[in-house]
Amino acid sequence: MENLSVPKDKYIIGLTGNIATGKSAVMNLAIQRGVLALDADMIVHEILESDGEVQEAIVNIFGPTVRQADGRIIHPTLGKIVFSNPQALRQLEAITHPAVHRQLTLRIKESQSSIVMIEAIKLLEGKLHGICQMIWVTRCSRERQIERLRICRGMDEESAIMRVDSQAPQEDKLLHADVVIDTDGVMDDTRRQFEQAWSRVPQPE
Repeated sequence: MENLSVPKDKYIIGLTGNIATGKSAVMNLAIQRGVLALDADMIVHEILESDGEVQEAIVNIFGPTVRQADGRIIHPTLGKIVFSNPQALRQLEAITHPAVHRQLTLRIKESQSSIVMIEAIKLLEGKLHGICQMIWVTRCSRERQIERLRICRGMDEESAIMRVDSQAPQEDKLLHADVVIDTDGVMDDTRRQFEQAWSRVPQPE
């Protein structure tokens, strides 16, 4: 995999945390501060929609049932395969991560924003954390994760539990955190923690 390289005049915050732990809420607060907000998961979706080379590689491994007639990957079908099979998930990541990294570095270089926040659930497992000056991690209780998946994403309880329990323990990410934001409480609590963390971010002169 190619090395990641970004301009030295950019201050990059890596935002991670397990599923449904409040990353989007923190990202929205950062957007209000004018940061360049990059969602790695959203970029993955864009790549699966439009990158023919990635689509072909996925079909070669997971079979034609994961692709629509127009070439786009069928997310629910692919998700059922990889989220219950760690080896399959690693195979998918080996295909998508290089393409995601290319898009991230391109968008960072093209942006006029001096502060960048990259949201990525696998930020710490790959190379992305190496370009970050600060790591923020969101956390909340397992019960709150399942509740959010059911209410906000319309999952049934069994599917929500499977998604939560298929991920590595939250504590693994917390070990690498410069900032921890606990989102178990109300939004005002999250906002207060964000403000405390934001005060530590060097501001452009």
